[in-house]
Amino acid sequence: MLRFTFAATAATLAFATVAEAQVTITCLTNAGHLTRQHEPLMAEFNAMQDDIIVEYAAPAQNYGDTHLKLFRGSATNTLPDCAFQAYNQLPSLARALAERGQIVDMATLIEAEGAGWAEENYSDAMLDLGRVDGAQYGMPFNASVIQWYYNADLFVQAGLDPDNFPTDWDGLFDAAKKIDALDEDILPMFMWLINGDDWGFQTLILQQGGRMMSADGQSVAFDENDHALEAMRMALRLHEEGGLRTDLDRETQFAAFTEGRMGMWGLSPAGARNMQERVGEQFDLRSHPFTVWNDEDGKLPTGGNAAIITTQDPEKIAAVWEYIKFVTGPRGQQITAEITGYLPTNRQVLGTDYMGDFYAANPYYATPVLQYDRAGPWSGYPGTQSEKIWREQASTIRAVMEGEITPEEGATQLKDIAEELMTR
Repeated sequence: MLRFTFAATAATLAFATVAEAQVTITCLTNAGHLTRQHEPLMAEFNAMQDDIIVEYAAPAQNYGDTHLKLFRGSATNTLPDCAFQAYNQLPSLARALAERGQIVDMATLIEAEGAGWAEENYSDAMLDLGRVDGAQYGMPFNASVIQWYYNADLFVQAGLDPDNFPTDWDGLFDAAKKIDALDEDILPMFMWLINGDDWGFQTLILQQGGRMMSADGQSVAFDENDHALEAMRMALRLHEEGGLRTDLDRETQFAAFTEGRMGMWGLSPAGARNMQERVGEQFDLRSHPFTVWNDEDGKLPTGGNAAIITTQDPEKIAAVWEYIKFVTGPRGQQITAEITGYLPTNRQVLGTDYMGDFYAANPYYATPVLQYDRAGPWSGYPGTQSEKIWREQASTIRAVMEGEITPEEGATQLKDIAEELMTR
């Protein structure tokens, strides 16, 4: 495992060597993030200094493809110098790369920045998103917890108060029924559940105060205290009382909402800017913190990704670290948050010098900040079968929602699927 133990002076000397040589580093991200986030960040970083040139490799299609590309690069010794890896897939990747000495524990790089630097910029909970087995293999770059977007005009038409969004699930379902009664072409609500990855399912577990995996990440824990059963009961209610359909893909949902034909949508803040641009002046678009069952202990899984260092060249490690400090620093996070709506991972961004005034003037974009303390882990399974596990679990959840099996049967199947496949 590649662990660097140089002190601050040694790090400075290493970077001085970089400055003389002008090092080029190559990073990997996915296509959906490259043009909207990374190209502006790369352009500003390259323009602000002359020592490092940042380039991006041909992008992966999505998080899953990023994961596969990095595993292939590990096997063929063709890894990029840095990459942006989804939080739920970071543990399995980091453990595999650590065995081959192909990933850097950034704890010593953080330490070399001096006392108080980490605390000034990141909460411990945020840094923990990039920790695996106690090592800081990732620095949090994008972060998102699910939130509600809603059409305030439809609220008014349904006799609801748009300034008082429902505070609990019963109130939410009552609102959904009133919106549903407006017109047969109006969809009451949608949320990220079976039409993507397992972020929505994990939301149903964590908001109860539950957890997906044991502390060591090796055993299923989402069935503790009947959390899986309650999640399946909620999935059924979402379908029967909330009108959440099982047959619409994300593009169809997006079109329905942005055209004013859907009341509420539970989704990532990452699409806030894109959604606002599509809606324009068609209706009064607003956002609101997501509904949780357990107000005291409930969390929401944090989507997004962490920056990792996958080069073994000391000069490039120093150069990548400078770039990571920029993209996860206050200016980099300001750029990302304003472009997308993601929750800033850097504490300084909330100050008036960066985005404090922006959030005060634009409450639509401020919702992620209101949920900062709700951010919990987006867990992955050990082994290489996480995507297959989710595909089979999604089929089970759909069967529960459509009444083909009971919530009790669904909860049992979810655990059985995970335990069988994560051992492979």
